[in-house]
Amino acid sequence: MSSQEPLEIEMAGVKFYSAQDELYFFTWLKSIGSVCDVFGQGRAIYAIVDRGELTFDDALEFISLFRRYLIPFSELKRLDVPEISKKFRDPSGFWYTEVFGDGGD
Repeated sequence: MSSQEPLEIEMAGVKFYSAQDELYFFTWLKSIGSVCDVFGQGRAIYAIVDRGELTFDDALEFISLFRRYLIPFSELKRLDVPEISKKFRDPSGFWYTEVFGDGGD
C-alpha cells in the first residue's frame, strides 16, 4: 500500500439507541479533520482517512469515538502512520494496550 493511499477504518456492529445517537455519531465522525468520506456496507460503517491530513489529535478523536460507541480498538492500528507513530505508540497512552495488545505489534 502506498503511503499516500487513504486508510479505510471499519466500524462493525455499531449500536445506536436513538435517532439522535446515530446523528451524533456521524456528526462526530465527519468532524474529524482527516476523514474525507464515510459510507456503510452491510452492518459496518467505514471512514476513509486521508493519510496526509491525519494528526495525532485526529487519532485521539477516533479513540474517543471508538470508546464511546464500544467499537473494538484493534482496527485503530491502521492509524499508526509514520507522522504520528511516536505519540500513537506511546506505551503510557491509555489506549495503547487496547490498540496494540501487550506486545505492541
